Amino acid sequence: MAFKKQLEDYRFNLSRNRSWKYTAVLIFFFIGFLSLLTSKFYLQTEDPLYHTNTYESVSSNITGTVTIEKRVYHPASNSLDMVIKLDQTDEEKVSFVAQEKANPNVKLPVHLLYEDDGYYVVRVNDLSLNWEALAFDLYQENEEKERINVEDVTSDSDTDSTEEIDAHALITTLYSDQRKTKSEEGKGTKNKQEYALLVNDLEKQFVKKKMKNYDKAIAVEVKHKRQTQQEMNELQRDMKYQVDEEKADTESKIAMKKDKVQSSNESIHLYEDEQKSLKEKLQKLNEKQQDLAMK
Repeated sequence: MAFKKQLEDYRFNLSRNRSWKYTAVLIFFFIGFLSLLTSKFYLQTEDPLYHTNTYESVSSNITGTVTIEKRVYHPASNSLDMVIKLDQTDEEKVSFVAQEKANPNVKLPVHLLYEDDGYYVVRVNDLSLNWEALAFDLYQENEEKERINVEDVTSDSDTDSTEEIDAHALITTLYSDQRKTKSEEGKGTKNKQEYALLVNDLEKQFVKKKMKNYDKAIAVEVKHKRQTQQEMNELQRDMKYQVDEEKADTESKIAMKKDKVQSSNESIHLYEDEQKSLKEKLQKLNEKQQDLAMK
């Protein structure tokens, strides 16, 4: 009897232990499920922020390309300075709108500090200490508002009813991520002469870069021309040992090679003319820099 009682007690304890384990597993899964549902309240998830890199050309259907040539954040004055280059196709007026992620419903004040030959030096003021990201819109505006006769569009009535349409077109949007934006001490204030020298230096860098690119392009065309001429000479040597039918085919190939050589020559002349123009531009910029420094 004692042995039977011990066996029953053992089965009872075993059953109780299994019940406890099952309960523990259920509690574990319940806590995990509850944590998953509430994770968004205590886990910080970073949204991806857009960032337009400096010297990165942003395409636009209105003005060609837009580039941030320089960008500096000044924590002391809560301001962001940018030098923006527009490849403008016309002389339309450009306006700016800036909004930060921290306060998306507030339009920040934007001041045009300097403008010259497609370069715009702008300052965005009143940024928050933690502005996170900035969206900077560029708009093209016509000084004269267009007018349209509404009745001509909607009906055949002779009544003269007109409506003004403000020509206000978005050129593009540039983005700045605070984590990727260069910071500088001080308020970053400059006078007009300093901004003019800054833009002039950026223009010189741009011209020098284009000149180097034309140097590379000329070198490539010269290499192609030399290779094509060598292939053409080999074809002409082979003609000595060919019959009339083979010679006709070879002459056709030589004619194609001559066209390639002519095309290379034309490209080289074009690039050299562009380089000449850039050298003149660089000389003028150097003269302008000297004049600005003397003021």
